[in-house]
Amino acid sequence: MEYECGPLLLYSQDKIRMMDFLSDVFEFEVDCESDCIQRGPLQLKLFETKVHDTAPKTNNNATVFSFKVANEQELKEIMSKYNFFLYRKSNSPNIVESLELLQTDTKKVLTISDIDQRLWQFEFESRTDA
Repeated sequence: MEYECGPLLLYSQDKIRMMDFLSDVFEFEVDCESDCIQRGPLQLKLFETKVHDTAPKTNNNATVFSFKVANEQELKEIMSKYNFFLYRKSNSPNIVESLELLQTDTKKVLTISDIDQRLWQFEFESRTDA
């Protein structure tokens, strides 16, 4: 059997903000005409939903995008870009986005919750070769 993975379909309450988020913070390439965004092999297509929409009702909390980063500096860079994104795109009262950094002796996990409460996790694991 042979098949090719098409874009993952993401539904968002604010497609433009979500595109800006993915472009500004994670450096995705954006195609505004097709509403597709891509970075490496990961390709996403965004759809805007309204409260009365007939789009599939999904639990975005169940969707977690998980990535590994090569060094701690990359986590700091993502946090910096995210904070600049929030500064540039002022939040309205009904938008809840967040950033959380959890760390242990050997691992740091940065989790960003987007406008749709979808989680984007970035993990750095330091090696303790002794």
